[in-house]
Amino acid sequence: MEGSLIMDFSEKQVIVCYIDNNKALIYQSAIGSILQINFPPDVISDQELVNRGKFEQIIESFLEANKLEKGIIIFIYPPGITIEKDFPDELTGNKNEEIQKFIDMVPFEEVLSKIYKLNRKTKVVAINQEIYESMKNIFSNKKFLVLGVIPSTVLQETVEELSKNIDLAFIANKIYSLKQYSIVNEGELSNQNAKEKSGLKKQNIRGYVLIIIFVILLFILIILAVIKLFPRSSSKDLPVMQPPFSPTPTVPITNQPSISAAQPPISSPSGSSIKPQ
Repeated sequence: MEGSLIMDFSEKQVIVCYIDNNKALIYQSAIGSILQINFPPDVISDQELVNRGKFEQIIESFLEANKLEKGIIIFIYPPGITIEKDFPDELTGNKNEEIQKFIDMVPFEEVLSKIYKLNRKTKVVAINQEIYESMKNIFSNKKFLVLGVIPSTVLQETVEELSKNIDLAFIANKIYSLKQYSIVNEGELSNQNAKEKSGLKKQNIRGYVLIIIFVILLFILIILAVIKLFPRSSSKDLPVMQPPFSPTPTVPITNQPSISAAQPPISSPSGSSIKPQ
């Protein structure tokens, strides 16, 4: 599946989106240029998405103005928009518990995190899922294939060419080999989309059930109202109908030998069941 997606987009442009608190840098491999989107202070503040509607409107307007068509995109997050912590291998105590405590303390309502094993230490990076999901949905709606999001600090510690400078052109050229460092990989993106659709389906089913229950209750209420407004006449008020008189016919009685009726055998049902169609 992944190979087919890559083949479908192989001839399309590659975009590297470097997003920070107050701006986003968009590198286009097709023309080798970098464009910049500025975010007002009331859009992203302290790594929180303050105004999601305005944020998405700014990006959508940017894509339309620059006529960016479908392609491949990956997001790069600098330390200004991530929360990170390094845990040395020689850490005393239970490292897993310390890592979980750190993740639990991240002050976002929805968190995406990943644990990296780097140079005798463990790096844990967490990001605000709401910002990432918003960006991903915008570009996905514009027919872009989203490969994920990579912390810039991880690239600097793993790729020598990026140790001193985050070169967006280099990242675009090595996008398929670098996507292994993504906090969310392509497979997980597909699973998230499936979960979102499943959640919407469950919500729709729940809505239909509630509507049916409401209609039934409304129908019962109408019946009770009709009965109360138009009560049935009491049986005492109804005229008593006397059957017509007819003489009892005289039937001759003859002596007949008594015949004992045979008691039918008692049997239980076969117990066979009908499978519902």
